Amino acid sequence: MTMADDDDDFLFQDDEDEDAGEESELIPGMPPWQVLIVDDDPEVHAMTRLVMRKFAFQGRGLAFVSAYSAAEALHILQGEHDIAMILLDVVMESDDAGLKLVPRIRDELGNRAVRIILRTGQPGQAPEDAVIAGYDVNDYKAKTELTARKLVTATITALRAYHHIRTLERSCIGLERVAGLGLCQMALSGPSSAAGAALDQIAEVLEQPADGLFCVMYGADRLSARILAGRGRYQDAAGHPLATVADTGALANALRSPGDLRHDFANDAMTLAWPLTGPAGEGGNPHAGAVAMLHLHLVRPLDEIERRLALLLMMRIADALVTAWALEQARDPA
Repeated sequence: MTMADDDDDFLFQDDEDEDAGEESELIPGMPPWQVLIVDDDPEVHAMTRLVMRKFAFQGRGLAFVSAYSAAEALHILQGEHDIAMILLDVVMESDDAGLKLVPRIRDELGNRAVRIILRTGQPGQAPEDAVIAGYDVNDYKAKTELTARKLVTATITALRAYHHIRTLERSCIGLERVAGLGLCQMALSGPSSAAGAALDQIAEVLEQPADGLFCVMYGADRLSARILAGRGRYQDAAGHPLATVADTGALANALRSPGDLRHDFANDAMTLAWPLTGPAGEGGNPHAGAVAMLHLHLVRPLDEIERRLALLLMMRIADALVTAWALEQARDPA
């Protein structure tokens, strides 16, 4: 170890017995934030895990990954693409190993989202103003000043920024997928296949498991609707009435809503409804006036951008479904 052993005696010393606190309660089933600790001193890893053991942000706890050199950290980052924050020591296998790792993360790996917090026991060797100006890092902490409370504050700030960046990235990717959605291919595959593809597409864009159903409703008797496609727990439900699977949970709540079926977003599920109207539904098409409904179970709540993407996808999927029926009718007018 290059740095002096007593440097780490200061780590969290003035409030290591204080509860580090948490911004929110843990939500069961929510995946933890991935945090990479890069430091050649095992005691730093142990103390960081200890003081952050009760931390939670947006209902998610922390999962720590340890690296004891810059080379090991780079190897981990090459295979792990969901690390939200790096606690990075400056002095490891060399006096500037941590600093040299930063451009490799940003430029070589192209990872602009991960938040990097530099920690050093020798701040005079890497002055803060020079480091912040010359390296794409998000915070700089001397180990002599990094208390448990300051670590919690820095972590919340970093995770909030990471979440915003990833949300914007997902929004851009989602819009690209919506723009490139193979509506013609879906329509040509037939209504049932189009409905199954819709479930797969919307789950992929929202980064959720494909666990839901797609059906079309006619008139006021919603439970008599036939399920066109199912995934996950509804894998074998296609062709059956909605009543066979809609007796409990978020789906039942959505179906019990008075009047027209509306979009419903819960923490663990969403239900989207879209009328099947437009030119393809005119001229005697028996599906005109029907309502397409997609129900998807969620492993985490959707944010506002994800909800907007879901609605945009549902609109385009409904168009594809109407086209599929129109093509089917044209092939077999009887």
